Amino acid sequence: MNKVLFILGIASIVIAVIALLYAALQRFGYYHVLDGDSDMYARMHLHMMVSFVIGIVFAIAAVACFVIRSKM
Repeated sequence: MNKVLFILGIASIVIAVIALLYAALQRFGYYHVLDGDSDMYARMHLHMMVSFVIGIVFAIAAVACFVIRSKM
């Protein structure tokens, strides 16, 4: 069980980092694109917020996996 929690924790960290990097990329595009239509801005904002939340959720899951692993 220790090994499974360790692998899940590492996988969650990787997914969280990828999601947060994607959110940062969408934020950069949202604030630096000057000639986009409103649909593109709405889509970028939605992707930014959703991937940010997903990143936070996976980061919390990774911390929970490591805490549970250390208590066993």
